[in-house]
Amino acid sequence: MVHKLRIEFDFELTSGVHVTGEEAKLWVNKALVLDWQEGKKPILPATTLKGWLRESAERILRGLGQSVCDSSRADGICGSCLICEMFGSPRKRSPLYFSDALLEDSATDVRMNVSLSRHRKTAYEDRLFSTEVAWPKQIHARIEGWFDSQDKAIQAAAILIMAAKAGYAIGAARSRGLGWIQLAQWKAKVDAQEISQKALYEQIRALSAKSEVAS
Repeated sequence: MVHKLRIEFDFELTSGVHVTGEEAKLWVNKALVLDWQEGKKPILPATTLKGWLRESAERILRGLGQSVCDSSRADGICGSCLICEMFGSPRKRSPLYFSDALLEDSATDVRMNVSLSRHRKTAYEDRLFSTEVAWPKQIHARIEGWFDSQDKAIQAAAILIMAAKAGYAIGAARSRGLGWIQLAQWKAKVDAQEISQKALYEQIRALSAKSEVAS
């Protein structure tokens, strides 16, 4: 029997956010990515959300003593750890489906930046560039997944919620102060039944217990 997981996140931003799109705009070097249907509204692509949550989940599981791979390196994806089971790998498809998040009612502006030398710690000459920035009040994200047991679905929900709470910045130019984000609220259901806080905490304790036994 297949069990369906559905999670909805509402995020608040304390800064503007930028994800670079393919559209060329006059006087803007890095334009925002827009929705695929009408090409009018800025979005947070599903791939960006997935990568951000995966990175955060890796840090959390390592903190719980779990042995997980490092997706920041091309050769760091093992294909067999808990992270790969959830988010997928070149050899295995993820059971999770991430949707694009529309940045509804967001104002936009253009920020000027300059390229910096990492070695000299100074600005390059003639390296001024412009970045389009969106300022949404809130971001609503939806994730769905299909698992062969309720326990696996609840475990995935627990990890995703922890990752969403622990992630601090999303998108491009995070080192320049963009994309600062915090989880405002969430809802999680398996087979249309809401997952209790107790069930989530039990899954987190189980992950910690497994690492203690392994050590």
